[in-house]
Amino acid sequence: MPNSAAPVIVHCSLANSDLTNRLQQKGHRLRYGTGTTEGSLIFPHGGPVFIIQQLTKTLQRWPPDSDAAVDSDLFARLTKAQQVHASLYLVTISPLLGLNELKVISLLQEMLPDLRILPTKDGRECADAVCNIVKVREGETRQLIEQRMETSIEDLKKSVFQDVVTSLPFQPTVKEELSKKFRSVAGLIQANEDNLREMDNSEHILEFFSEDKVTV
Repeated sequence: MPNSAAPVIVHCSLANSDLTNRLQQKGHRLRYGTGTTEGSLIFPHGGPVFIIQQLTKTLQRWPPDSDAAVDSDLFARLTKAQQVHASLYLVTISPLLGLNELKVISLLQEMLPDLRILPTKDGRECADAVCNIVKVREGETRQLIEQRMETSIEDLKKSVFQDVVTSLPFQPTVKEELSKKFRSVAGLIQANEDNLREMDNSEHILEFFSEDKVTV
């Protein structure tokens, strides 16, 4: 069950539907409003955004024919939402997925090639699909954050090590050799006499590290 305190922002057009009832059963807190895109679900913390649409209402008339055209209001909503939300999905609802339905989905994809389209059969399946996508995206986000934290920590370690090496009273060539050989503060601290003797100017380096250089 979701443990986020932040609610899902739901457009009021979806109130009291099988979709929202199912989301509540899954433990999501819902907050309704009219200030968002019609038919939208906006998940918290920069999560994905879904626009829910009955498939038969995606066209100006149904069933589709050779002159089929996407409803202008829906097209405007989707286009605007794509400009605002980086992770946008159109979730269609239709109890059937026959030739007409496939034609419409293909037409939508041609008009909006960057839009992710997910067909579902009813509100319950729509809610389950939405929750599965959110779960996967949250896992990807956590992994990305962890990777960025690891990278930041490694960058910080490298920066500290370079500051330490730079502060040592050696010639630039010796400092460069120390950087390449030990690569970290921990590596430098753990260096033994044999490690240091392998370096050029080893006597000078050994003399320095054998003395107590810490001052208070």
